[in-house]
Order: sequence, then structure tokens, then C-alpha cells
Amino acid sequence: MSNQSKEFIDAGGRRRSYIHVAPASPQPDAPLLIALHGTSQRGRTMQRFSGRTLDALAERIGADLVYLNGYGRAWNDARKQKTSRAQKAGIDDVSFVSAVIDRFSRPAIAVGFSNGGQLVHRILRERPALLAGAAIIAAGLPVDDDFMLVGVRPGAIPILLLHGTADPIVPYGGGRPRMLGRPTRGMMQSARETARSYAPTGEPATVRDGDVERADWDGVRFITQFGTGHVIPNRITSPGPLAVVGPSHHDIDLGEEIESFFGLTSQSR
Repeated sequence: MSNQSKEFIDAGGRRRSYIHVAPASPQPDAPLLIALHGTSQRGRTMQRFSGRTLDALAERIGADLVYLNGYGRAWNDARKQKTSRAQKAGIDDVSFVSAVIDRFSRPAIAVGFSNGGQLVHRILRERPALLAGAAIIAAGLPVDDDFMLVGVRPGAIPILLLHGTADPIVPYGGGRPRMLGRPTRGMMQSARETARSYAPTGEPATVRDGDVERADWDGVRFITQFGTGHVIPNRITSPGPLAVVGPSHHDIDLGEEIESFFGLTSQSR
């Protein structure tokens, strides 16, 4: 059984915290898994919201898992319009991620949901060498007018992207994010445009299985979940209320998708 603790680290001139989930049987070649929550969440919230899918993955592969806590329940991403406390205070979240990786001293895969995915967009352009891989869930890339890093190419690392077509907060087709039906600041590219920004040129190999479509380029996979909302896919939870996050289904599991895409090895194999 894994062991869970709250830990602290100094980064970017501040004392920061994270939840460390240590596997029962650690494997020396397993990556560090870094979970970055959405706006209004904290690490433990993301853990519950996701049905602990990353905990299960970490235990299967013997990896350390860390849920980082944002400042004011948000991250200072690369959007120009500053709407959160983290953005307005100029919090150095990239240094926070870097400090945690240095502490564990192993290749890291960042898993960012919503606002956490926006921070991953920033890291992949400002400090791409920090990460060995990234998974971005429900986080469209900002349009050029609202993005501080326009024209900066992201690091060429394996990237998995997932988005639901019925997302009421970050629209799958792009446009202005909404909360409880009310538009917020900033504009987003569509989920497909976001995926293509990371992908090599050319058309992907695409396979649809029921309500799940996987589009694969070399090193980039984009998963569309038809009919799902602003959720982290897993086989356990259906987070609500529906008016806020939209519908869920249990056809796929984020941990399983990460394990497959990044070629991680379960201890049972």
C-alpha cells in the first residue's frame, strides 16, 4: 500500500507544498509523476476528482507521485490576461516544478488538468528540458493575442492530450472559457488546433472506438472523448454537478492511457 504525506519545499522565493504519494514497491527506473490541478482545486481535490487514477498508476509502476498545490488554488500560466491570484502575484510556478524534480532527481512526466495544463503549456516552452513527457487534459492553448510565448516552439518530448467534446468550461471547439455559463477572460484555440501545435506535420493515424477517438502523430497523441465534459477520465468517479463540469463516462482511464502512451511498465508484467 502506498504512503501519503504532505511535504514542503522552498522555490521561487516562497515556501510551497505538495502531496507525496510513495509507492509500496518503488522501482528505480520509474519516472516521477507530477500532477497539476485545475483552478479552484488543490492537490487532494484533484486526487479525489480523478478517482485516484494517478495513484493507481503510480502503484502499478512503482513511481513516486506528487500533487503540487497552486498559490491561491491556481497557477501562474502564460496567459497575458491575469485573472488569478497566482498570476497577479507573479508566482514562479516553473521554479516550483523544477525544484520538486530536482528533489527526486529522476525523469518527470507532468500531468496538467485545465489551469494545470496551462502551466504545462508554459513549461514546455520556457523550460522544456525539465520534462521527459507531458499529459494535458482539458486545456486549450491560448490564442496568440492572449499568450506570452507566441512563436516559442515547445520541447520535442512525448505529449498526450485529452479533451471532451461536451466540455462546458474550456470549449472543445475553442473560444472563450465559461464558468456556470458565464464567459471568462481570454480566448482558447480548439482542442484539435492545440494538439496540432505539438504534432509533426502531416495527418495523424486516427482510430475511433465508440465514444473515444485517438489521433496519433510521431510522439503526440490526441484523445477526443465524445460527449464528456471538463473531467479527468477514470473508471470510478463522475464528478459533479453536471451544470459545472458536464457529463462523464468510464470508457477510458487517464492512468491507463498514460501507461500505454509512454510505455511505462507495470510490476505485474
